[in-house]
Parts: sequence; structure tokens; C-alpha cells
Amino acid sequence: MVHNGALIVDYGPKFHGTAARTDEGIVCVVPRQIRENPAAQASLAELVRDLGGECGLCPNCPLGREG
Repeated sequence: MVHNGALIVDYGPKFHGTAARTDEGIVCVVPRQIRENPAAQASLAELVRDLGGECGLCPNCPLGREG
């Protein structure tokens, strides 16, 4: 099954998110509380860019333009 949006989960207040490259693209794990932490937002966006992605395009992601 292929998804083209973000799966939002909660790993607690200290988790700032992670991203990994797969055969299908990039998979991000993004907590809702990242909206309140600009440093964590920037860090995750940089991680996605380093993997070859363009952070901010997934519509259901807290970092997304539609999020």
C-alpha cells in the first residue's frame, strides 16, 4: 500500500520527528507538537531536504502548506 500524505503519531513531547528514505520515497514521522517548536521544524525540514525531498508539500503534515 502506498500513501502520499503524512501519518501523524504521538511519541511524547520530547520526540521531534524523523525521516527515512525507502524504495518508494521518503517516510516522515512528525508529531503535532512540532508546530510549537520552530527549531524542531527547521531540523526536520533540513533532514527531509538532505534525503532529497522538499519539505512542506505533504498536505496533512504539520510542516505542510495545507497542514
